[in-house]
Amino acid sequence: MSLAQQRILIIGGSNGMGLAAAQRLGRAGAEVFIAGRSQAKLDAALGQIEGRATGVVADFTDAASLAAAAGRIGRLDHLVLAASSNAAWGPFAHTSADALRQAMEGKLIGYWQSLQAMLPILRGDGSVVMLSGAASRTAMPGTAGLAAVNGGITQMAQTLAKELAPLRVNVVSPGLVDTPAYDGLPAEAKQGMFAGAAKSLPAGRTGTSEDIAAAIEFLLDNGFTTGALLDVDGGARMSL
Repeated sequence: MSLAQQRILIIGGSNGMGLAAAQRLGRAGAEVFIAGRSQAKLDAALGQIEGRATGVVADFTDAASLAAAAGRIGRLDHLVLAASSNAAWGPFAHTSADALRQAMEGKLIGYWQSLQAMLPILRGDGSVVMLSGAASRTAMPGTAGLAAVNGGITQMAQTLAKELAPLRVNVVSPGLVDTPAYDGLPAEAKQGMFAGAAKSLPAGRTGTSEDIAAAIEFLLDNGFTTGALLDVDGGARMSL
C-alpha cells in the first residue's frame, strides 16, 4: 500500500522526530499536516518539508483546540502522535505526584484527547502511530515517571488496536535519539552523554530522528501490522 496521496496528520510535527517523519512522508508523496502550538515553529518547519504540507495550530492538551483542528483538516488516512512536553525525570523518592500528573497531561492524556478528536475524521481502516519511549522497556533508575507515562501509552495502544479495529494502532519506542530536546545541555556534556551511550549499545551508535521516521513510515504503510510495539533503540533494552 503506497502512502502517496494519503492525508497524514502529525501532532508534534514541527520539530525533532515528528518533523523528520513529516519530511520523509512528504518525500513519499503523502499530503502532510503538522500540528503544534506555535505558528512560528510551524511556518519554519513547513519550509523544510517537500511536497504538500499544511501547518495547523493546535494544543494537544486542549480538547476544544483539537476539535477545531479536526474541523479544519476534514479528512485523514493516518494519525501520528509525536508531541510531548513536561517529563517526570529523577529519582522516585524525589519525583512529586504533581510532576507525574503534568507528565501524564503532557503526553498520555494529550494522546488520548488527540485520538478522540481525530477519530471522527480518520479513515476506518487507516492507522495511528504513537511514540512512547525506551524508559518503559529498560528499567533505568531515575526514569520511573517516564516509564509510567510511556508504559501507559503502550498498553492503551494495544487495547485500542482491538477496540478500534480495523483501524490499526501501533507504537514506536525510541531509545536515545539526538533531537533538539537535548540542545539545552552544554555541548561537551551532550557529546559525552551520547558517546558513552553509543559504547553501551549493540548497534554501536545512538539514534537519529530519521531512524524513527523510517519506523513510523513502515507502520503507516504496512496494512498487516497492528497492536505492535516497535523498539527503535539500538538494542538498549538488552544492554542494561
